[in-house]
Amino acid sequence: MDIVAHALRTVAAVTVAVGASASTLMAQCAMCKSSVETTDNSAFVFALRDGIYLMLVTPYLIAAAIAVGVYLRWRKRTRQGRAAATVKLPHPRLN
Repeated sequence: MDIVAHALRTVAAVTVAVGASASTLMAQCAMCKSSVETTDNSAFVFALRDGIYLMLVTPYLIAAAIAVGVYLRWRKRTRQGRAAATVKLPHPRLN
């Protein structure tokens, strides 16, 4: 349960940090829109679109990395617990 609580605290901290900068991010959207409308350079438009895709995918990659880390730590701890709980019984003697 400790790992899950730590992961939730981390996700909450990242969410608060992103939410705090939301007004700055929204201001950038209007500036990008105006620069795309005034520019006829298609290379600029493609680069801007690729940047938007990168910003869109990044939170999902962070969440996936956290989930994989939590899963791997959980699996490691359950395997260690299982190994400690396993009792090896002696083979029965054949008379």
